[in-house]
Amino acid sequence: MISDKRVILAVERVCLAILFVWLVALPLPFGSIIDKARVPLIAVPLALCLVATLLRFYVIRDRSVTSQPTKTWLIWALGAMLFLTVGALQLVPLPPEVLRAVSPESHQIWSGASRVASLTGVSASALHPVSIDPSATAWELFRIAALFAALTASALLVRTPTRRILLATVLCAAALFEAFYGVREAALQRYAIWGWVNKLIQNRVTGTFVNPNHFANYIAIVLPMSLFLAAIAWYRAGAPGMPLLRHLARLVERETLLLAGSLIAAVISFIAILLAQSRGGLLAAGAGIFIVAAFLPGRRILRIVLGAIAGVVLLVTLVLFLGTERTVERFVPSAVEQGTLVGRRIGINAAAGVWRRFPVLGSGLGTFEYAVQMEQREDLSKAYHHADNDYVEIAATSGTAGYLIAIVALFGGYVTLLRMTFGRAGAELSWLRRAFQAAALTSLTIALVHALFEHNFFIPSNPATLAVIAGAAVASVDHDRRTRR
Repeated sequence: MISDKRVILAVERVCLAILFVWLVALPLPFGSIIDKARVPLIAVPLALCLVATLLRFYVIRDRSVTSQPTKTWLIWALGAMLFLTVGALQLVPLPPEVLRAVSPESHQIWSGASRVASLTGVSASALHPVSIDPSATAWELFRIAALFAALTASALLVRTPTRRILLATVLCAAALFEAFYGVREAALQRYAIWGWVNKLIQNRVTGTFVNPNHFANYIAIVLPMSLFLAAIAWYRAGAPGMPLLRHLARLVERETLLLAGSLIAAVISFIAILLAQSRGGLLAAGAGIFIVAAFLPGRRILRIVLGAIAGVVLLVTLVLFLGTERTVERFVPSAVEQGTLVGRRIGINAAAGVWRRFPVLGSGLGTFEYAVQMEQREDLSKAYHHADNDYVEIAATSGTAGYLIAIVALFGGYVTLLRMTFGRAGAELSWLRRAFQAAALTSLTIALVHALFEHNFFIPSNPATLAVIAGAAVASVDHDRRTRR
């Protein structure tokens, strides 16, 4: 029995190490958007999820372990299964009559393609799927399955306080590397990523991402992890109710290394977002922090006001130190920025038009760049690969069925995680777990806000990183330990 426990622990540690290495590697190949990154992006979390699930089943085989899945994980798991089912239905070849009833626009497109094929002497099948590009939909289906696998693997592996601290530390280290790499390239005026020179966007820090907004979103998602580590340092320094000056003195004496590291990571993260000149990233980070802070117990109004003042002071100090031309110059409206806003409007309007064309099951997951050409009426010299609004693009590609499943599951799990953190059930959990859940809620809120004016869900490294953070927050609770405590 003891040897079994040692073997299981050893295998879990190996899986955990692989998960951490995968997390650090995710943003390095241009945010994992290139074709070479597809296999590790999908295969690693699927394999880890399989191994971690088998290990967990083996541990609970004799029912001596009473831990149960959290309600949040169950909601997200059910939502993921249903959403993947919608994506799979998009790939099922349907008879013409059924396809016409389910998706008239898809029927018209495939019928036209069949007529063209018959004119060239090529025989075409009479059965066609809803998706207008089955290969793109299949890849997107695997990517979404990998996201759920990453969430589940994290929930099964990162379920102890020490492992959550390690996860936060690894993510902060990855964010620091991204920031330092981007600043170095900007300082050298090279703007290169592993030798590839970014001639599209210059004078803005991008890390190993092509687009500075996607880099800022990654940094913003990881930012709450540094705040989580700083909170641990504060919590360990003294008991609640200790005089402030004494608490600060003990904080410096006992938790200097953790406090310094977490604050450095937080400040550099803010600097990186400023140097990326991402208005959306800065807005999402601020909104996410203040929304979650509003749920914290205590004097909420006073805390929010003081936090807002501290945030403004920090940003002003950083802007003065770094210089306005390298940070907030882009915040001043210009002809280029007005064109960017127009481009966002065009993409969002076109996505809404695609949704109207494919109202039930959508045009097919991953097919937006092809379907948008049916509705794009302006700026025809540009190809819109994504709508700068994740919610509208999901509706366009998965239809009303997929959209409702995604929204209900996502926000349903969000609400239950809020209750598990700040509600009555949270009082039975350890302080460190509730602190990590609050940090994960902040990361999730930042992503949800930024999704209103960016397409970060479709930059593979960002939602995958968020899935691991969320998975660690919704890991099962050991009811025996909770009862004893």
